Amino acid sequence: MSHIDSFKHELVGLFGGLPLYHPLEKIDGDFQADERQLILGGGSGEHPAMVIENPLAAVAWFLRDELNSLKGDNIKTKDYPLKRYIAQWESVIKEHESWDSNEVLKFYDWTIETYKNFYDLSTSKAMPNPYSEDSSKEIEEWLILGLGEFIFFAMPELASPILEKLEEPYQYFTYMQYNNVLVIPKNFPLYANGGNAFKFK
Repeated sequence: MSHIDSFKHELVGLFGGLPLYHPLEKIDGDFQADERQLILGGGSGEHPAMVIENPLAAVAWFLRDELNSLKGDNIKTKDYPLKRYIAQWESVIKEHESWDSNEVLKFYDWTIETYKNFYDLSTSKAMPNPYSEDSSKEIEEWLILGLGEFIFFAMPELASPILEKLEEPYQYFTYMQYNNVLVIPKNFPLYANGGNAFKFK
């Protein structure tokens, strides 16, 4: 039994085999989290927890990266319609941005070995879109961008202050960059006491 099992929660999916949870009540124990956040790892008895403390900032980080990629003169509006709305989207995400990864992610009881194992997992070919050691981005940025992408597409309720101000935002995206969270399909038995975070009809 892991620490998170003492609290109501639902399973969002698996990140390289590590469970990603959404708490359904406030958690105050091995780690602190609430219903507005996500948790990677269940704490003692499972894997040391990492709390995505600011999902809004993660989504803002992801969207900022997307918008910056459209600013080159070689990027044409006819091919990338979102380029037309860069200023508008920037005004929406600006108040939610935080460029300090420590304000987005909080690690509880992670040791040097935990960090090393996580780095090895993140660079593993077993990940659909692993972190590249040659990347210009630090691994924390890669992780935040990936989680921001996931929340943007799969759990927009955690970033509603942003999503509610963007009109039909998904029409501007044609492919995924990170997509490293495995969502558990319908009817699979789960150990999470709040079930699956995604409700299938």
